[in-house]
Amino acid sequence: MKNVNGHEIIRLFEEWSPKKFAMEGDPVGLHIGQLNRPVDTVLVTLDVNEAVVDEAIERGATLIIAHHPPLFRPVKHILTDTPQGRMIEKCIKNDLSVYAAHTNLDIASGGVNDLLASRLGLTQLKLIERTSGESEQEYGLGRVGLLSSSMTLEQFAGFVKEKLEVPAVRMVGDKDRLIQKVGVLGGDGNKYIYAAKRAGADVFVTGDLYYHVAQDAEAIDLCVVDPGHNVEKVMIQGVAEHMTALCEEHLYNVTFIQSRINTEPFTFI
Repeated sequence: MKNVNGHEIIRLFEEWSPKKFAMEGDPVGLHIGQLNRPVDTVLVTLDVNEAVVDEAIERGATLIIAHHPPLFRPVKHILTDTPQGRMIEKCIKNDLSVYAAHTNLDIASGGVNDLLASRLGLTQLKLIERTSGESEQEYGLGRVGLLSSSMTLEQFAGFVKEKLEVPAVRMVGDKDRLIQKVGVLGGDGNKYIYAAKRAGADVFVTGDLYYHVAQDAEAIDLCVVDPGHNVEKVMIQGVAEHMTALCEEHLYNVTFIQSRINTEPFTFI
């Protein structure tokens, strides 16, 4: 087995989920630290906060691969008496580097949206919105596919709760409407209700649905199930397993561990 540094690990990762896939303005890539140091343990997480950084330090990781960029907006000051400042300070003091793969991981084959579609058992997958690609290989946001058998919207909402492991969902539409063709887009899919409708979805599974967008979906006869943004946590297991397989294939001596920190900010009562 070969000992490797961060550059070698991220080079493999970006062959699967290249930065060029990311939507314009999305701050993907290295956020904190450097990739030139040796890495033998990588922590995979949805979000990066102080608790996740503490976990990485405790479990011996020297690289974090996250889905949500920790420095999403430009930072003008690093104040170490603030939560973000403490997080950055701990990373620097403990030689812990942080890399983010956001919309590029949504779009990549086998990435977030394929993982969500797989959890829901969808087959015959197609893109909701194409973003790039040539000839037979196209890439894009969201997936639309078929359930193995139809069910009512109410039944489907319960199915989403179970399969995506959430305590509650919101839904738009007639609870008795029969559902078979499902669109799914991890995170905030408010901009894509019309694309989901054009793709033929009976129902669109996405998070952070706005009140007026829900009314728009109702008006175009598109059912929606909103399980929240945190369902993108499927990437933790998915990325860890995919990268483990890639590194084993290349004989890289590195271990990928899955974060145990629940970063869902909402409590459902």
